[in-house]
Formats: sequence, structure tokens, C-alpha cells
Amino acid sequence: MDTKSGHANAVPMSPLISVVTVSLNAATTIEDTLASVYMQRLGFPIEHICVDGGSTDPTRSIIDRWAACSAQIRRVYEPDRGIFDAMNKGLLAAAGEYVLFLNADDFLVGPGVLASATEGLVPGAPDNPDLILGDAVMGRLGCRGVWRRRRVPRSLQRLRGIGLFPVHQGMLTQRRLLQGAGGFNARQQLAADTNLYYDLERRIRLNMRFTRADIAFMRAGGSANAGLTAMWRGTAEVYRHLSRSHGPLRSTGMVLVKTLQSLAELRYGKCPHDRWFAPALPRNYERENRKSA
Repeated sequence: MDTKSGHANAVPMSPLISVVTVSLNAATTIEDTLASVYMQRLGFPIEHICVDGGSTDPTRSIIDRWAACSAQIRRVYEPDRGIFDAMNKGLLAAAGEYVLFLNADDFLVGPGVLASATEGLVPGAPDNPDLILGDAVMGRLGCRGVWRRRRVPRSLQRLRGIGLFPVHQGMLTQRRLLQGAGGFNARQQLAADTNLYYDLERRIRLNMRFTRADIAFMRAGGSANAGLTAMWRGTAEVYRHLSRSHGPLRSTGMVLVKTLQSLAELRYGKCPHDRWFAPALPRNYERENRKSA
């Protein structure tokens, strides 16, 4: 339901993928997100659910402009209690078999990533994987320096329950699993996505498909990665969550593995990927984006 207009945007068939983007004052970056989803080359329908909790900058007008020319975009404009509450709103609105959460400062790295990730799948088939897992890159576009290759551990399915985890910007998850788990814990501020994966892993022997390719680019500086203090708070949130079901000793070990995985992601050099969709964006947006980069 397009809660701005009160009418559902027409989507010809049930979408295979629901991309959910939550935003709050993201006018400098969200057009990249919207363009990268809109320009996917696909043989199946998708939807892009944009959840905005009350932006006071032009974020909503940018979404509205793209929605005017794309039946894929569905808007949920209402207050929320933080990022994970907003993600739950997007999950509630989703109709796709798979859900991908793509933040308002992230973008898909190429026009064929969603088609490649789902190649050969038959919508609704009982043997479709629970998770489709790709990699992500996090850094600053066009800059040399430290960046992160957020690669899914290749032993993730074999070594269950030790603390390895995928990043949500590269993870397409069966909607039924997310809804069956009750969505994200909106009381958590930084690590509800990681904790939800750990909960699913503990309850279900997940069937995974690995793409072995990058799906998303993440701009550095998100709430969970905005310095050592935020990272420490997120780690503490994971420990508190795990300790309720795994006990203090095992939880400590899982947090240590998670931390080592994050440290192993560090790279130095020029961060890969670029804004491949840039020619489709308005010139004034291009100028503003260069200023803020």
C-alpha cells in the first residue's frame, strides 16, 4: 500500500524480490540507491519499498519523483522508533518471496546483480534456498585508504553457530523466515540484523546459496560503523542477545569470531566499484553528490 497516496502502485505480478530501503534525511545519497534498483536488468518483477520516518530534507520529494515513473516503488511514510522498526515496516509491506534490505546510503554494484543472484530459480519452488548470500564492499568512493571487503565466510553453512555472519546488504532472505521470526528487535539500536541471523541459524538448518560476487556498495559511516564507540556498542548488543540463549562462555566465543571476521575484512587501497548509474541522474544531483563525497 502506498501510504502517501492511499493507493497501491500497480505491480503486474507478485515480485520475486522486495528491496526495502529505510531513510531519514538521506537526500544526498538516496538517489543512488533508487537508481541502482530501478536500472536492474531483470526477467522478473521486483518491488522497491521506501520507508521514510519523517525526513525534513528533500528525501521524500526525491522518492516521489522516482515513484512517478516507476511502478516498482511503494512508499511508506510514517513515524518510526528507529532503523529496525522502520525495517519491520518495510518487511510488513513486502510481497516478494525474498527480501533485501538496502540502506539509503548503499547501492547495488551493477545492473545484473539481482538477476545473477537468482539465476535458475523458479518463483515459489519448494527447493528455493532460504538465503541467497553475496558480498558487499564498504568504503569511500574513489578514495585510497582503508576499506572493507565484506565477504560472506565460505564455511558459513558448514560451521554453524560459531559466530560467523553475513552482512544484510548482500543477503536475500525468504520473507516467510523473517516474518516467522517476528522481524527485527526494534528495541536494539545497532545489531538487530546480525542477531536475527543468529536466531535463524540457531532454530533452522538454513539452506544457503552463495553468489561469490559483490551485491552492494556501502558508504562508510553508517550508524553501526560510525567509529570505535559505535562498533563497541554494537558488539555489546550482540553479546547481551546471545548470552540469553547460548550462555556467557559460548557467547564470548561467538563475539570473538564475529570481531575477527570484521577485522579480516580490512583492506588498503582504492575502494572498488563506482556509481555506474550516474549518467541517468539529474545534473544538479550529480553536482551536489560530488560536493558531499
